[in-house]
Amino acid sequence: MKRVTCFVLKSASRCNLNCSYCYMYNLGDTTYKDQPKFMSLDTVAALAKRLHTYGAAASIRHMQIVFHGGEPLLLGREYFEACLAIFKKEAPGIFFSFIFQTNGVNLDPTWYEWMKVHNVKVGISIDGPRQYHDAYRVFHNGKGSYTEVARAVRQGIGNGLVGILSVLNIRIPAREYYEEMKNLGIESLNLLFPDGHYDRLPEGMEAAQLGDDDYTPFANWLIELFLLWKNDKQRPAIKLFENLLQILLGDEHIGNQAFGVRTNGVLIIETNGAIEVADSIRACYEGITRNDLNVHTHGIEDIFNDRVFDVYYHAHQMVCEKCLNCPVYEFCGGGFLGNRYANKNGFDNPTIYCRDIIRLISFLQNDLINGLPSDATVDNGIEKVSFEEILQELKKAPAVTISSSLKQKLTSFKQPNLLCN
Repeated sequence: MKRVTCFVLKSASRCNLNCSYCYMYNLGDTTYKDQPKFMSLDTVAALAKRLHTYGAAASIRHMQIVFHGGEPLLLGREYFEACLAIFKKEAPGIFFSFIFQTNGVNLDPTWYEWMKVHNVKVGISIDGPRQYHDAYRVFHNGKGSYTEVARAVRQGIGNGLVGILSVLNIRIPAREYYEEMKNLGIESLNLLFPDGHYDRLPEGMEAAQLGDDDYTPFANWLIELFLLWKNDKQRPAIKLFENLLQILLGDEHIGNQAFGVRTNGVLIIETNGAIEVADSIRACYEGITRNDLNVHTHGIEDIFNDRVFDVYYHAHQMVCEKCLNCPVYEFCGGGFLGNRYANKNGFDNPTIYCRDIIRLISFLQNDLINGLPSDATVDNGIEKVSFEEILQELKKAPAVTISSSLKQKLTSFKQPNLLCN
């Protein structure tokens, strides 16, 4: 039975920042304009009732609720206090963990005190030192947000701040980025590859070099960061590295939307109550996540019949032939679904970060082996992997092919206004 345990509530469909790379507002999807600006408490109650029914049927006792946006803190503490009460009342028997994912500009000691009282955690997005952060994460008047966000980060240390999210920016020197995180006192952070696909490459990736074997700018940056992190005895947690290392060590319970071969158990609830697939998929083309499902009229389990969700949920199993024939497939799982998109053939492609991921994983695996006693590697048949050898193997004719039905599923996603191309 398919299981979803994390629910991202789009509490607000508007934001007080205008980040240039945002998949919600600046990568082509304008469907947010048709949404209510804020989620009503009636919709929260309808969701809670659906979660209670779904949890009972699927034997799920623990769920995570992520208050997201837009920017959730555009709503006041009274609103969220009412939300917590609704979940407790309408979904008895389910243990909820609550977290805010925020840009941080509205966070202050009063908010942190409220979160401590109500056992609510918070994650903040910050992209590096001031000059880099302020180049992308700006207010609608163009002013950078670094001052407000950095203050919120410092105030959050020890007060419920569980981690930092950064969009990977290879134009920041890796050492400069790492020193910034250390200077802010950050204890845990994660790095996200920029949203993008074959028809809209992210900033920092050159189309003319995309097919070159040695073109791995994101891996090069991450490897430099890894070495700084590895050699720092007072290092913060970096989830990207920790998760990949655990996967390489054989932990089958580790995995997320970007790596591993686990299913993706995350759902989006829009401000109007719409039940949708992960909203970063919106970066592929406008309307791709839209359907007719809504918590006011449908059960949570109805999303399992949605074709977009089906591919997303099984994204690490529904991969192209090149992925199935790749020696690192069991570690990367084909990468994030949205990064595989091309209008000509939907999701039937490797991720745009394919070579970067192969180089990073091969480097991490070899680094792990270097740290093992030589007799342990011999006894267990563990051998180092070569980035170049993996690429050569991928150039061979496929040894494993995917079924025609799976190929049809992967290729059926085409941007409506480009179907004539």
